[in-house]
Amino acid sequence: MVLALFCATAGAQEVSTVQKANKSQFSEQSWVLNGVGSRVMAGIFHVYEIALYLPHEHSVVVEILDEDLPKRVALTFNVDVKSAQLLEVTYKVMSENHTVEELQKAEAGWQEFSMLFSGVKEIHRNDQIRLDFANASGTQVSLNGRDLGRVNDRGFMRAFLKIWLGERPVQANLKEKLLGLKKISRNE
Repeated sequence: MVLALFCATAGAQEVSTVQKANKSQFSEQSWVLNGVGSRVMAGIFHVYEIALYLPHEHSVVVEILDEDLPKRVALTFNVDVKSAQLLEVTYKVMSENHTVEELQKAEAGWQEFSMLFSGVKEIHRNDQIRLDFANASGTQVSLNGRDLGRVNDRGFMRAFLKIWLGERPVQANLKEKLLGLKKISRNE
């Protein structure tokens, strides 16, 4: 099912040419690029690129997931996908990296996040979803620079990042890349 979701697009075989900035700014927070990688399915379909920005480079998962550490995640899509399907797949992968209790705790934040996409029917190739987490104000979500709203649950960003940084990441080499341990390759 997941593979079928992303294989429906003809241009999905190409690696995005979107360049990731080494530094970024949000509100009063400066960011450095901690890691970037491409989500690859079936060995050839580059579904999206994900970039993780932090105030300073970190390579330890516990430090990155700390709820006091501001962070930015930028997802740039290489395929067109219906947002409802994307949310369904995202929740499934998120649930695989949490215990039942952790998932119940993250439910309120997930519901807030899902509601932000109620008016967004599709995510298109080259669209970028950005999540900016500042511990005092939750997670600000935008699509192509347009503000979608805020997830007030402080624990949401931690739960969301475990998709890539959890014990069962969606793609092991992508976890290494986001931790800054492995540089992106055009062949992965």
